Amino acid sequence: MTTKTVMICVATIAGTASAAAQTKGLPAPLPPPTIYSAPTPAPMAPLINPGPAVAPPAGLSPLLTEPGPVYSTGERAMPAYPAPQFPGPIGQQNMQSNRNNLLDQQWQLERSGASPGSERSREIQQQLNQPGSR
Repeated sequence: MTTKTVMICVATIAGTASAAAQTKGLPAPLPPPTIYSAPTPAPMAPLINPGPAVAPPAGLSPLLTEPGPVYSTGERAMPAYPAPQFPGPIGQQNMQSNRNNLLDQQWQLERSGASPGSERSREIQQQLNQPGSR
């Protein structure tokens, strides 16, 4: 085939494709969705007060007139849960917690690169060396 024949074939194929695209057109728009609305209930007449309740001829039951349990419950032999057991007096625990906090602050200062002679480092060291902080 010559180049002229190839060009004519290519032009014919391209023309056929564009003609086919024009005949198809755009798809038709979709119909709007169906919306369901529940029917409104019919209005009801207001309630009528029947008046005060009539007591039975034998009188009310003591279960209804006396508050509290019908039967008394006995005392338990043991409490519901045992008292918490602390490892030492509360003051001693607070002192140990404070000492641990100071040691942690000192460690963080050393990690951040602060010199041991810095003011904050000396304050922490003084508090750790006070009597009664051990």
